[in-house]
Amino acid sequence: MNHQLDAAQTRKGSHMSNGNLNEFLDTVEDLARAIKDVETPEIARVRAKVKIALAAAKSALSDGAVQVRDQAKQATRITDDYVRDNPWKVVGIAAAVGIVLGMLMTRRSD
Repeated sequence: MNHQLDAAQTRKGSHMSNGNLNEFLDTVEDLARAIKDVETPEIARVRAKVKIALAAAKSALSDGAVQVRDQAKQATRITDDYVRDNPWKVVGIAAAVGIVLGMLMTRRSD
């Protein structure tokens, strides 16, 4: 169950950081396109570094997505195995959670 929470937190954090990173990469690409016509040695050197950094960042982003997907699959497998090995325990836990939630909801409505 702890693996499930870790995977969910990883997905949420990864999704938020991936969005920010994608936005940043788009901005850097726009900047690189904007200065493509400037022909000074310094700009050419910086442009080359930016291209290399963009390729590395995109590769890392892709690798991160694969890693998150693999962790989610592993968490799903672990949860499935646990439920298959302990079906009555899972039913008991679900019933207990349902009772507690029912009691809390009843108290709130009073």
